[in-house]
Amino acid sequence: MATPCSHRCWIIGYGNPQRRDDGIGPFVVNRLKGILEHKKEVRLLALHQLAVDQVEQLCKADLLLFVDATVENLDGGRTWHRVSPETRNRPYLTHHVQPSYLLGLIQALYHRSIPAWLVSIQGDDFGFGDKLSPWAERRAEKVSWEILQFIEKRSTTRKSIKTYKDTGVNHGKPSRHPYY
Repeated sequence: MATPCSHRCWIIGYGNPQRRDDGIGPFVVNRLKGILEHKKEVRLLALHQLAVDQVEQLCKADLLLFVDATVENLDGGRTWHRVSPETRNRPYLTHHVQPSYLLGLIQALYHRSIPAWLVSIQGDDFGFGDKLSPWAERRAEKVSWEILQFIEKRSTTRKSIKTYKDTGVNHGKPSRHPYY
């Protein structure tokens, strides 16, 4: 039997890169591209926002990781939450689609229950601009490392972790999140 990431693990970073820290999700995905693009079992997707038309593409995944910015002050600057399917609260506008709603549609339309996590990273500056604030960038690097560790624990190869360590961006071992 295959491990959860052995076939199709999707990492979806979403947010507006033109609103500084709101672009934290796409920043993490783009950071991971150079490290994970050689892994056929991992798919990376940077989006401006989640939309219901992505359900067809995501329904074949074995694991989904959503990465987004938050305005909340978070202990450690980030949090990992297991996402459950939800279809009762339909979004009124397309830019309000949540990961839970996409999972609910996948479950309703394709009869699949896919394990998923939402990684929320604290942002500090949501003004206009295309660069992350310094603290948000540090948090994004930390989360990138955590995602690699998370995937590594579910994968059969250690190449991705070694590649990331060789880039010199490891700013110390991150604190563990509850799903390790």
